[in-house]
Formats: sequence, structure tokens, C-alpha cells
Amino acid sequence: MLAVVVLTIVGSILINSFRAQAQVRDGAESASTAQLIAESVGQGVRNASALEVTTPSAGTTMLRTRSVDGSASGTWYCQAWVWSGGELRTSRSSTAIAAPDAATLSTWTLLASGVAAVGSTPIFSVGTDERSLDLSLTVANGETVPILIDSVMVAQQPIPATGKVTAPCF
Repeated sequence: MLAVVVLTIVGSILINSFRAQAQVRDGAESASTAQLIAESVGQGVRNASALEVTTPSAGTTMLRTRSVDGSASGTWYCQAWVWSGGELRTSRSSTAIAAPDAATLSTWTLLASGVAAVGSTPIFSVGTDERSLDLSLTVANGETVPILIDSVMVAQQPIPATGKVTAPCF
């Protein structure tokens, strides 16, 4: 009888430790994914000469930038992020990036799944200065509390005397 009680207690402790381990792992994955999103979008926005947010279809939001890479020659490129169906995907090109259909979107790089808006706040929102982006979303993985990202990112590229340059990106 005593052995049954001891084994029940030991079994309960073991099961609870497995649950705790899974929750910690899910939380760490969510935090890593949130950092990946913030770094990807942040780098694109900081290096951008222009930003644009559109809603190509219901439930889909697209952010496009014209950004410069970190090379000595400073090569310009187009980059886009699309939030649709709980996923955040990105693509980069030397030419304009059109709003993708579902088949094309599935070929883009998946940054994260389990991405959701924070209430009614849009995930991407360009500031009135057209140089800043408010990124507001949550990333969930498993049964942990979703990780919140609420950050303002500002383009660091100077505006040319001729005005904002969006070509060839949008």
C-alpha cells in the first residue's frame, strides 16, 4: 500500500515536470520567434527610403519597403512582409513585389506562425511622417502566454532633395 502511494506521488511529480518543460520550451520558442520578427522588420524599416502598408484582401496586411543593404556600394532592394492566416512571411527582390496570391505567398520565407493582431490595432501602421512604423502583434506557440511585440521603428535613410523615392518597389 505504501509503495502505491509513493509511486503515485513520484509519477505525479514526473508528469508535472514534463508539462513544465513543455511550457518553458514553448515560451522560449515564442520569444525567439518574436525577436526574429522584430529584427527582420526593424532592419528593413531602418534601412528604408520609403514604407507602404496595404490591405490587398480581407485578413491580409502587407508592408513594403525600399531599403538599402549594408554593403559598401549600398545596393537598393525591395522587401515585403505579409500577415495572413496567422502567418508572417517575407520576400526580397531587386524589382517591385506585388501583393501575392495564396500560391505565391506560400513560396515566401515563413518568419512565424501563430501571429495575431493586438485587439483591433493593425499589425503594421505607418506614422504620419511616413518614416516610422508601429509594429504591434503577438506570437503564440503551444499553450504559453503569447509574446507581445509593440515597437516603433524609424527609417534612418535621408530623404533626397527630390523627395521620397519609392521606385522601383511600389
